[in-house]
Amino acid sequence: MQKTLALFLQDARLSLKGIYFYMEVLIAVVFVAVMLFLVPENFERTQTLHVLLELSEPARSAVAQQLAAEGANVVPAPSRTELEQAMQRNRMSGGLVVSSVGEKLKFELVLQGHESERIRQLQQASLEGAFLARLPNVRDALTTTTLQIGAPRLSDKRGIVPIYLTMNVALMGLFIIAAYVFLDKEEGVIKALSVSPLAPWQYLASKMMVMLCLGLASALVVVTFLGGTPNLLWLVGLVVASNLFGSALGLLIASYFDSMVQAMEVLYTSMVVLMFAAYSYLMPAFSPWWVRILPTYSMLFAFRETLLVGGDMRLVLMTMLMLLLLGAVAFYAANRRYQRTIAA
Repeated sequence: MQKTLALFLQDARLSLKGIYFYMEVLIAVVFVAVMLFLVPENFERTQTLHVLLELSEPARSAVAQQLAAEGANVVPAPSRTELEQAMQRNRMSGGLVVSSVGEKLKFELVLQGHESERIRQLQQASLEGAFLARLPNVRDALTTTTLQIGAPRLSDKRGIVPIYLTMNVALMGLFIIAAYVFLDKEEGVIKALSVSPLAPWQYLASKMMVMLCLGLASALVVVTFLGGTPNLLWLVGLVVASNLFGSALGLLIASYFDSMVQAMEVLYTSMVVLMFAAYSYLMPAFSPWWVRILPTYSMLFAFRETLLVGGDMRLVLMTMLMLLLLGAVAFYAANRRYQRTIAA
C-alpha cells in the first residue's frame, strides 16, 4: 500500500504539469458560468401542437378554441403532408388531425415514433379527458390517488447537473486515464514494470486514484456553486463509485491498443453509447430496455436523487453497489490484460 501511495503522489505531481488537469478545471469553470448566467431556472413548457382541422364551421372554430384553452401552442397545418414535415423540423412537437365521421368527431394523434406504449396511452387519455371535461352532465369516473403530496423536484437548471456529473466526472477517466496509459506505453513504463517491485495492479490503482481526485474536485466545485446538496456524503460516495467504474473501463479498453489513435474509435463509441441514457433522462418517453440496462441510466437518476431534499437514497445505494461491482470486474480484467502485456 505504501508503494501505491508513493506512486500516486508521483502521478499527482506529474498530472499538475500536464494539460488534462487544467482542461478539467476549465470545463468546470465554463459549465458553472454557463449555468449561472445563461441557463434559466426553469424552461418554458408549452408544447407545440400541429393541428389539421378537416372540419367545416362552426365545429372548426369550436375545436380550435378548445385546443387553445388547454395551454398548447397550436399551429394550424393546411395539409397532412405539411403537418408531418413541421413535426420533423421540431422533434419535440406533436400532431393532431381532427375530422368528422357522420355526426361524430374523429381525433387522430400523430406521434414522432419514439414514444412508448405507456406514453401513447397517456396522451390519448389526456386528450379524451380534456374534451370530456368540457361536456355538460359528464361525470369523471377516474379516481386520482396522490402517492406523495408535494414530491420534491429539481429546477430545470439543477436538473442538468446530473448530466455533467455523469459525463465529465464519472466518465472522465474513460479518455484521460487511457491517454496517461498510452503515454506511459510510449515511454516504456509498462514494460519496465516487469523488472520493477511494483505490481501491475498498483500502477493501475495509482492512475485511478488520480482520476478520482480530479473527479471529486470537479464535482464539489460545480455542486457548491450551483446551490449545494443536502446529501453531500451520498453525493461523494456516488462520485467515488462512478468515477472508479469509468476509470476501470478506460483501463480495460486501453489494454487492447498500443496508441490513443488506435483506441479513439472504441473510446468515442463507448462514450456515445453510455450517454444514450442522457436522452432518456431528459425525455422519459424514450426509454427502451437497452437504454435502461446501461450503467449510466441508473447513474443519472441516482445523481438526481442526491440533489433532492428527501431523495431516494436506496436507489443511490443500489447504484453505488452496482458501479463498484462493475468497476471491480473491469479492473480485474484490465489487470489480467496488463500482466500478459508485461510478460509478453
